[in-house]
Amino acid sequence: MSADRASATREIKARLNILDLVKRYVDLRRAGNRWVAPCPFHQETKPSFSVNEEEGFFYCFGCQAAGDIFDFYGRINGLDFRESLEQLAEEAGVSLDDARPDPKASAERDFKKTALRMYETARSHFRRNLAAEAGRDCRAYLEGRKLAPELIEAFELGWSLPEWRGLSDALRRAGFTPRQGVEAGLLAAGDKGNAYDRFRGRLIFPIKNLSGQVIAFGGRIIGGEDAAKYINSTDSPLYKKGDNLYGLFQARRAISVKKSAILTEGYMDVLRLHQFGYANACGVLGTALTPEQVRRLAGFCSELELIFDGDAPGRKAAFKACEMALSKGLACKVVLLPEKEDIDSLLQEKGAEAFENLRRFAPEGLDFCIRTLSGQAPREALDWVKRFLASVEQPELLSRYASRLCRGLDLDERQVRAGLQSSSSASSGGAGRSGPEGASAINSGRDVFDREVLKFLLRYPSSLPALRDAGALLLLRQGWAVSLWEKVAACAPEGFHPEAVLRRLNDREKEFWGRSRVMEAPPPDYQAEELADILAMIARRCHEQQAGACMQALRQSGGKGDYDMDLLKALNETLIRQRTIGSSDG
Repeated sequence: MSADRASATREIKARLNILDLVKRYVDLRRAGNRWVAPCPFHQETKPSFSVNEEEGFFYCFGCQAAGDIFDFYGRINGLDFRESLEQLAEEAGVSLDDARPDPKASAERDFKKTALRMYETARSHFRRNLAAEAGRDCRAYLEGRKLAPELIEAFELGWSLPEWRGLSDALRRAGFTPRQGVEAGLLAAGDKGNAYDRFRGRLIFPIKNLSGQVIAFGGRIIGGEDAAKYINSTDSPLYKKGDNLYGLFQARRAISVKKSAILTEGYMDVLRLHQFGYANACGVLGTALTPEQVRRLAGFCSELELIFDGDAPGRKAAFKACEMALSKGLACKVVLLPEKEDIDSLLQEKGAEAFENLRRFAPEGLDFCIRTLSGQAPREALDWVKRFLASVEQPELLSRYASRLCRGLDLDERQVRAGLQSSSSASSGGAGRSGPEGASAINSGRDVFDREVLKFLLRYPSSLPALRDAGALLLLRQGWAVSLWEKVAACAPEGFHPEAVLRRLNDREKEFWGRSRVMEAPPPDYQAEELADILAMIARRCHEQQAGACMQALRQSGGKGDYDMDLLKALNETLIRQRTIGSSDG
């Protein structure tokens, strides 16, 4: 992160209070110097989630979610850090321009801003068309589908004229060039390079990002049935269909409240669900469900209801969707539709009661996977179980998943677990390395010395010089501990402020930070006593190593009783110091 980018994040935090931001999504109550509530990131009724307003930090005792204002905003909205930074910077009125901007990156940012204005122009153009005389046939179609006017307004549906240059001319009048329209995915280019409208004679469905900005369109043909029924915007600097979900902007509040999302296919299916009161519904965009879409949803909820056709392709897609959701720790249910039905036709023709009956008997995701696997060859089922368990992102879920899968498929759970552990050991490499093994070592407590030193360091970052002078860094054995120490040390120019440290940590380190400063923290004003204990522990470890080194040297230098007297003297002094330290501790 550049110096200017770092100063921008500090400025955003100075202007935006984490407590005010969290209160938009979570009902907090005060508890001492913290604010607490049930965690918004997992299903919980107890107040396991806490916010420390002074430090600008949140932490959950249950799921170990932890971080600063950017982490919370990104997790609750399903955004990556860059997206969170950009949106919060815009809200705070902070510029993200670097001192030495990359011309290419600057051009990309400028074009994205231009593209957003183009999509806003297109949205207004399509909406005017629907309201005008030229939109009569499209309005008649919507009336025939019994789509509520308030829903048409809420989702800002529009109409593209059955012309080759209707939108192209509107963009030109707004000051945009045909080439810009093509680059933004709004226009198409002919063989001779001439730009023309991608959407012609279609009902238009605007696709929005989580800030409510239009970034793409879907279009359904009205008349002219020889054309493709649906077409979508192509991928552009603003939009990747595998990263976004139709209706998520409109549904995000309901999803956050219910902690559950209904996921379906098709624009009309999403609209119909909303019309029947299922305000937590959203849809995939012309592709199979992707890990990125699951990640976005996981920022809002802990459970998915997956609606699929009941035929073989639908069941196959449901199986893959369950695998993705479960591996990321989401609960899920599979609602299979009757043959030749979609959710739109089901709700229109048979009403909400028919849909509720399907929901009532919908299998839970893991049970659905077990049923599906039961029809496969035993070897295929076993291979899937191993791959799936290896993909699970939360280790705490492994035992539950393994037990249920093995019971349901009549597998030997001990052998499955042994095979999984063997595979994990082979792939993780040596101890103390960075990467998956090194990250999990933070939580394992495998080396108590490293853990206790780093725990104290995170509670009191300003203690680093004292710990360093005592030789703590030289005694750390684990790669994760050395890496974390170095990140704290890098904050020296900024005075070891907690915020400066937190900004440098990855997700695993932030979890450790949260436990060290909140969950396992001692009473206030205990720093002096803790420091004395840590320094004594460092001295013991140092003398243990010195004694070990002396003994090794004696073994190597001693022949038949011919020992180096200086080494014997050094060993004796070391042992005396160890006994002195031990007795003073007692």
